Amino acid sequence: MALGDEIIIGSSINNTMGITGKSYDILQLLHAAREAEAMGFDAVWVHDALGGRRTTAAYCPIGALTAVAAQTSRIKLCTGILIPQIRNPVHVAQQWATLWEVSEGRAIMGAGTGAGKNTIYKRQFDALATVRGADKDALNPEQFFKRRTALFSECLDVMNRLWTEDKFPYDGQFYKFGPMTLGVARPAEKPPVLVGGGIYIPVGGVGAHHYSWSEELAGKLMMGPKIRRVIAEQGDGWLAVHPTTDEYGDIWSDVQNIAKDAGKGSNSVYGGPSVMGMNWFANCDDDTRTAWEGVQNQLTDFHGPPQGGDKAAPDLVDRWALSGTGKEMADKINRYIELGVTVFQLVIASSDQLGMMRKIAEEVLPHVNRQVPVKAP
Repeated sequence: MALGDEIIIGSSINNTMGITGKSYDILQLLHAAREAEAMGFDAVWVHDALGGRRTTAAYCPIGALTAVAAQTSRIKLCTGILIPQIRNPVHVAQQWATLWEVSEGRAIMGAGTGAGKNTIYKRQFDALATVRGADKDALNPEQFFKRRTALFSECLDVMNRLWTEDKFPYDGQFYKFGPMTLGVARPAEKPPVLVGGGIYIPVGGVGAHHYSWSEELAGKLMMGPKIRRVIAEQGDGWLAVHPTTDEYGDIWSDVQNIAKDAGKGSNSVYGGPSVMGMNWFANCDDDTRTAWEGVQNQLTDFHGPPQGGDKAAPDLVDRWALSGTGKEMADKINRYIELGVTVFQLVIASSDQLGMMRKIAEEVLPHVNRQVPVKAP
């Protein structure tokens, strides 16, 4: 079944350190993945935060998912989100193609430019520019940061072409190489890529999940034209965070128009975006306020408190929370399904990862409408 033709609700399984003061070893991650499949989730998600401080990725997300693939048979294997451009895209394409084959086509790459304070970006691009030789300006982390969206777009282009073409040279702004091929590792069909984009700017000030704030941006969902074009030209869909249903519909319509103008469709090497995804922090509790506070606590711990505060901003929590009773959470999911969203990433907002996963599986999933809306011709 093609991605977008079924509802996929997945739970994040921690491959990070620093969350709620706990660290998760690889055996715990694999156990959580097996449990997620047994509980009835459709997917598992792992994070990527190379070079971060509070959310340092303890294990390679692609390697972790390859191990999960060998111990599961049904669930989709997803990154939410992978930051491919701080790595070599040829190597990432090869690693992902290997995961695709091992999992028999169950992998979904959620990819994005990343988010965080400048210090995190600096570490990430320092890692990319580690080998600089005598000319230290040849690979300048500051330039990578300033042009990160263009770098990300070109990185996806390299990977998409390696997955769909047998052999080709590349002469881009950032990547230049002679004839290259994945050979026998090239998949029979292109693995799907959902591009992450968009971010809500809290009214009260900058938070740890983004690097800028101004009165003009405060209280707005930011989704610039550059990332919209990346989704339209390089993505198979959008993995969104923070939009209301109205905002989602407006942005998605614009992305579709950009894709059409770019000639992305059934006759292109790889078609335009058709899959709508959503990311939430999830906490289920019989008391709605307790569930909401669980999300606030997890967001604060996951990203760090905002400048001058001790808790994640309430308006940001409202945007990022899938919380409440099981029925309340399912009702919210169903509203986005009616819009056309078919892929959901639920980041578990509780220190009791398995316990919260089980509660969501038992009290939320049974109330979800699994009927995919008929797409307009």
